[in-house]
Amino acid sequence: MAGQGSKMWARAAMCAAALVTPLVVSGCQSATNATGTGGAVAPQAGASSAPSAGVSTSPSAAPTSAPSQLNATAGTGVTISDGSGKILMNGRVVDFGTRVIDPSWSPDGSRVVFIDGAGNLVVANADGSGRVEAAHNPGGLTWSHPTWQTTQADPQDGNIPERDNIFFASTVGGGTLWEVPTTAHDAQPKQLPLNRYSGNGSVAVPANGNTWPSGGGHFGGAVYEYDNGNASDVYVRDDYLRQQGGLAIKDAAEPGYVLVGSSSTSEGTPEVVFIRRVGAHEHVFVQEIGTSTGGTPAGPRDLTPNATTDCTKPAISPDGKTVVFSTSSGVVTVAADGSGAPAFVTHTPGFPAFRPGS
Repeated sequence: MAGQGSKMWARAAMCAAALVTPLVVSGCQSATNATGTGGAVAPQAGASSAPSAGVSTSPSAAPTSAPSQLNATAGTGVTISDGSGKILMNGRVVDFGTRVIDPSWSPDGSRVVFIDGAGNLVVANADGSGRVEAAHNPGGLTWSHPTWQTTQADPQDGNIPERDNIFFASTVGGGTLWEVPTTAHDAQPKQLPLNRYSGNGSVAVPANGNTWPSGGGHFGGAVYEYDNGNASDVYVRDDYLRQQGGLAIKDAAEPGYVLVGSSSTSEGTPEVVFIRRVGAHEHVFVQEIGTSTGGTPAGPRDLTPNATTDCTKPAISPDGKTVVFSTSSGVVTVAADGSGAPAFVTHTPGFPAFRPGS
């Protein structure tokens, strides 16, 4: 994580989270790798509502309800993968017939992109059918964190073309970002251009050490983590009128991006959820960001101010109202404005994401 050395390709360390009393949950495990390690037992469908602050576990004790039974994803838009072939979503379990690592949903929620057990980039329908290998991993590389870029055509504003691409990270060159079309089949990925903002005072963006991309909205925006081996920062990549970008958030890692209030004709407010070390532990934050060198965005909000151990793998809902993250006792949701109590979605650890429209 940020400030603790180069961890961009090793997210499988155990971590834990203790939240606002009396809800206490602990630990997490990432399934992000291309070698087949890190998978957990698939969650099973069960209860339809999540325990909140009224349910308490200790970091050393088992949850009070059966870990395999809690399934409170129905109606939340939250999906959870555990590195097996199954994704927990909408109150049920969907089998994709191959390992599912780092899944990310299309803007309409109809398709999902992920890395399979062989390290290849795969696109499938939401019910697990129609699996297509968009790009084949040549071997010796780790691919991770694919994300969607969608830009609708705009003939009125600079004749902007439609874009429909998938970005992902690779260990090539110590960490670089690559892209393929969403319709690709066994395509040859191209390295993603990373140009700096224009104007005086802008600085070049790092060409290497880049990982964990996340995109959202209809205006070509994305963020990604830059890890220099000692600390991690979040950079923004703006690709609507022209491709440009730069540093967005210092001392931040594992970003998730959403454009709140955006539509096909109106750009919204970019918000990023990320992790940052506070004292001895990783906390989950949300912060608005700018997409140019001008303006001063609001400061970050710590959503886990009372954490006594680490939190990880956060994601933010398309409307910007809910954040989800993983712990070793399961996956937890919390309001993005910091109000209300955190609640379990499942007691099975995993990689959470939001599926739009579900």
